[in-house]
Amino acid sequence: MTDEIDRAFEGIQDLRVLDFMRRELPARAIVSIDKLIDAFSTSNTDQRERISGKVDRSFAFVFPSYARVSAIEAVRENDPARLRRGLIALAIENDSVDWRDTLPYLSMIYNSAAKVGVDPAEVFRSVAETAILPFRKTLLSFLDRDEKSRSVESFRFRELGEGGSFNYKYEQPTVQRPSLLRWRVRTFLRRLRRRLR
Repeated sequence: MTDEIDRAFEGIQDLRVLDFMRRELPARAIVSIDKLIDAFSTSNTDQRERISGKVDRSFAFVFPSYARVSAIEAVRENDPARLRRGLIALAIENDSVDWRDTLPYLSMIYNSAAKVGVDPAEVFRSVAETAILPFRKTLLSFLDRDEKSRSVESFRFRELGEGGSFNYKYEQPTVQRPSLLRWRVRTFLRRLRRRLR
């Protein structure tokens, strides 16, 4: 089993986040993550800790990306099993970068669970039983949030389409550009401060 886990990690270790800013994960990465999810699901606590310990920050992004795809595909195919697999992918990543980065993906899975008619809290709690710390704490504390702060909208995502065309789209925050007058005043004050030094 260790050799299979090592080969699965080899399938994702060379991926870099900037390569996938605008496109989906390659099929080989998805196959590797599927193998890791299967191994993680059937392992004991020590083995789960070893699997999560192999996740490096340089390729940790593949697990949230997989979770996003799982949340979308669960709705498209009306397949609740994908939700659990997405959460297990996040459990493997185990908040290795920052627990706050996991929250938008948890909200997508939570929302998708409700859309396919599954109790989201039940899915989250079942995965929490197999997750290790610190992700277990993140997962359970997400359920303690109020309904509004669990919504995809609170993370600047919105739903698009129905059925086979369902997707989550990130809404960029609007950036307010300063007026020309404000820019001139700031420039003047900056130059004045330099002269007074």
